[in-house]
Amino acid sequence: MSQNPSRDEQLLIDCILGCATPEEAREAQERLAQEESLHRLKVSLDNTFAALDLLPEVEAPADLASRTAARVALVRAGEAYVARRESARPWTTGTFSLRELVAVAACILLLVAVFVPSLRQARRAALQNQCASNVGQIGTALSAYASQNEERLPSVLDEKAQWLRAGGQPAVSNSAALFRLVKGGLAAAPAFQCPAVGGGTFAVQDGMNDFPGTEYVQVSYQHTASPEGPLRRDQFSPAEAESMVILADQSPLFLGGSFHPEAVGAGTSPNHGGAGQNVLYLNAGVRFVNNPNVGVGQNNIFLAGNLVDYRGDERPVSRTDTFLTPAYSPKP
Repeated sequence: MSQNPSRDEQLLIDCILGCATPEEAREAQERLAQEESLHRLKVSLDNTFAALDLLPEVEAPADLASRTAARVALVRAGEAYVARRESARPWTTGTFSLRELVAVAACILLLVAVFVPSLRQARRAALQNQCASNVGQIGTALSAYASQNEERLPSVLDEKAQWLRAGGQPAVSNSAALFRLVKGGLAAAPAFQCPAVGGGTFAVQDGMNDFPGTEYVQVSYQHTASPEGPLRRDQFSPAEAESMVILADQSPLFLGGSFHPEAVGAGTSPNHGGAGQNVLYLNAGVRFVNNPNVGVGQNNIFLAGNLVDYRGDERPVSRTDTFLTPAYSPKP
């Protein structure tokens, strides 16, 4: 149990709104992986801020100033009317007057119209930045893994692997490759969750070879078996590494470990409400993009070549073809 709950709450609020320093963000990330009470507080705060998304999306109009002036004039007219009504009353009470209630209601309307959209936009930007930070941590861990393994990136898929359950065949989840980073102490488990989606906490146990479920990993990793063999960093020139995407917010095609043909034209990950996705390049660069055509030569990162139908055994059509598999493929 924390000895300073007020500081914990402020720390998490700063992280949610993107106001935390890098040191504070690292502290929160490490403690969230270890302290269940802090994680519950984070979920509660996320739910509180998420309530803003229930309000209708309203952008501040260009004529906001003139409309505000008109609203003020209307309120004044209402106050004049209320004043005439009150002066005609033979008695008064100690409660709020109608005039005060009208003024309070007007203030609330103005605050909702001006403040809520700005706060919502700030929160979305903060979640995108937190997600980018997580993806950057994964990139650092992948680089460290490659340096320790003769430039090979973690892999569990080969050219015969079935990564979707089909025809009675069990699926090999590509998330098991990323789990090697957790098991090897190169990355913390929360780094594989998108803050805009949320998730749970778990303890790494002896014998574990993958994340326990879909709620613990919301990023899609590159299929590492290309026609030229397993994925290695030294196969790519610096220019190719700069544009070769190897991981991103989860693919819209394979949510829940199933193929969704209606999402082939979706274009963006669902993690950030369809606004786009954070992508990780082979050179460890991170960028938020609003379309899928950001791989080598404007390659669509969610498709294997130009395929639009999937059984679960497809793989990249070339060495530089980014093909992001399901974030997690459930076990039978």
